[in-house]
Amino acid sequence: MRIRNITIKQWRHFENIELRLDDETGLVCIVGANGTGKSHLLELIAACAHQLGLSQGIEIPRGDPFSDPHSFSLQFYLAEGASAGIDEGLAGAPNFQEWNRTLTITSQHLSGNNFRKIEAGGIADNERANFAHRVIGQLQQSKDVHFLSLDGDRAYPKKSINIGEVAQAYETDWAGVEYTRGRSFKTTTTLYDEWLKYFLARENQSGSRLMQDMRRAKKSGAEPPGFEDPFEGYAASLQKVLPHVLFTGVDSKQHTLLFDTTGLQLSFNQLSGGEREIAFLIGQIDRFGLRTGLFLLDEPELHLNADLIRTWVAYLTGTVETGQIWLATHSLEAVEAAGLQATFVLERNEKTRKVDSLARLDDRPVLSALSRAVGTPAFSISQLVFVFVEGEEGVGEREFFRKLAGLQQNVRFMECGSCNEVVRRVDDIKALAHETEGIRIGGVVDRDFRSATDATAQNREHGVFVLPVHEAENFFLHPGSLRLLLEQHGQAELEPLDLIRAASDTHAGSCIFQYAMATSNAKSLPAISVAAKTRAKAFTWAEFDADRDAAIRSIIEVSDYSAEDQHKLRGILEVIAKSYARKRGKEDLWKSCEGKQVLNNVAVKAGFTDKRAMIRAAFVAWRREDAQIPQELVAFRAYLAAL
Repeated sequence: MRIRNITIKQWRHFENIELRLDDETGLVCIVGANGTGKSHLLELIAACAHQLGLSQGIEIPRGDPFSDPHSFSLQFYLAEGASAGIDEGLAGAPNFQEWNRTLTITSQHLSGNNFRKIEAGGIADNERANFAHRVIGQLQQSKDVHFLSLDGDRAYPKKSINIGEVAQAYETDWAGVEYTRGRSFKTTTTLYDEWLKYFLARENQSGSRLMQDMRRAKKSGAEPPGFEDPFEGYAASLQKVLPHVLFTGVDSKQHTLLFDTTGLQLSFNQLSGGEREIAFLIGQIDRFGLRTGLFLLDEPELHLNADLIRTWVAYLTGTVETGQIWLATHSLEAVEAAGLQATFVLERNEKTRKVDSLARLDDRPVLSALSRAVGTPAFSISQLVFVFVEGEEGVGEREFFRKLAGLQQNVRFMECGSCNEVVRRVDDIKALAHETEGIRIGGVVDRDFRSATDATAQNREHGVFVLPVHEAENFFLHPGSLRLLLEQHGQAELEPLDLIRAASDTHAGSCIFQYAMATSNAKSLPAISVAAKTRAKAFTWAEFDADRDAAIRSIIEVSDYSAEDQHKLRGILEVIAKSYARKRGKEDLWKSCEGKQVLNNVAVKAGFTDKRAMIRAAFVAWRREDAQIPQELVAFRAYLAAL
């Protein structure tokens, strides 16, 4: 049972969108920026499923879509085997052989023009509505669950179940139509409220039946029945997604579920947020036994990390055999599982404020590439600026640069490793976006030891912004900003340039060595030994300057270089040492020193616990109206604004 087509001419904030799927599409992802209507689409499918007899009701907080002004059409495909009631109950009916197994619901509720029709495809026009009515009748009479919807309002507070509720649960026929088909459309809040009662009752009922069967067997002298665990399927499914979590049973006194995590028994409430989410979701699939219908899941990534999302979605694809799973998601991992051809991107028209674009992701190569770079589906690209920066994912670079940018809401920073990788990605994305309107891509790299000429060339040839300082941490060494922070900490007697110079001199050997190895003359040299790097980085400026010749000699003698390469390295180090001697006496030393290392020293001398505390204080200071924001930082923000 799958959807083939959704066409919306007008409904809520949708206008003239269409989605087409082939009969083999079992998993569909809907992505889009917040407010584009991902959840609304699931609500529309739920409402139509009810009209076709797939569910016994609808519970939608925003109301029934059919009550809104609208004009839309949805086509459903009911594969052979999806419903025994249809295959057997209608096999001898007129037009059954001609029927192409589709039902199309078309509805319009606009001023002066209202109608709704449901038609079966492949048969004569005058018989389509009648045959569709018979199909719907069979679906309504079916005891099988053909529809399950789980909304995004999922939370798992601790439940207190009183003895009266337990007694009522024990008397409930949980396998009957009222508590299967009659509940599969309910809100997640309702389903969670029933779930623990369902487990308590099933455990009690199965235990009671087993005892009765054993007594009968003993009385008749027959072989006693074996134990059949009603939750064996649930436990097995749970371990497919969470191998370390074993469902062990029900605590009838505490009214909770019990799990074993690597030898430690925990109640449901003691599981992690992600474990509770998976335990509950798999519990709903197990309870309702959906295999051939529609499963709608809003925000499958809720409470889950990236690896768990992949495992969870992979598990989902094998649960609904001939049905269809619809995910409204922000998760790239879910998109990867569905595939580009089954992922659709909703985009809002900024002029009309209507969502009038629903494109397949494989038709949007720029979006696909950005998604891989950002780590989440990159929707609404016309509203956003994507900026690649140096650094590794997971170390806070995105948030750091977001604050440097002045918290510009439309800028998305993406770490991608080295400077060369930043340039490569910017070039690649721009090549993909050559004929795409609205794409805004940039890149930011450290100045490091580049010359002004090199920095200008990077910007001219690749559109990459080279920071006007050695690295981003240097912004926080700006003398004006540092003076303000010193005054705030009661250290006004300290001179910012003296602090910076002293900290830079502490790491002078490292600065001189790295600068030397970054020069064009050093590119022809072979890889230098670790011993030479270590020895060079150990020198302070006082030690190096006391006897430059001896310092340089001590480095090159452990370089593992030939005599010729040693001579070349000596010449480079001598030049760079002289350059450092000049720079340390200039007022702009704060721009060219090694920012990370110098900032560590300066922060402590300025009275902060560490550099992170000083960075936080600087961000606060820069937000003031009269703040002395470094002009170099202003230039960085101007680059972003120009994108």
